[in-house]
Amino acid sequence: MTKFASSVRFKVRPGSVDKVRNLFVNYDISTLGGALSHEVIEFGEGKFQTTVIWESEQCLADARPELVAFLNTIRADLEELSPELGVTDPISGKLIAELGSK
Repeated sequence: MTKFASSVRFKVRPGSVDKVRNLFVNYDISTLGGALSHEVIEFGEGKFQTTVIWESEQCLADARPELVAFLNTIRADLEELSPELGVTDPISGKLIAELGSK
């Protein structure tokens, strides 16, 4: 079965970086059925990207309401990326390669 990845990019308002960082670092993906891994990348200056690898597209679809609900708890802490995107830039798709560690 094909694995899927979902990723979201966002920028945190000054003064909220520690709060948001801690929420993501401590987010327990084991409550999300089919979530295999969760990576959180901090690019500096409050810029973050979080990526979850899923067993299947259906697992991602089933978890989407919980993921959106979690993001809704921090939307007031995020800066607008652009008028078109708002405060988050989400993307998802088929995982076509897993390279490196096994």
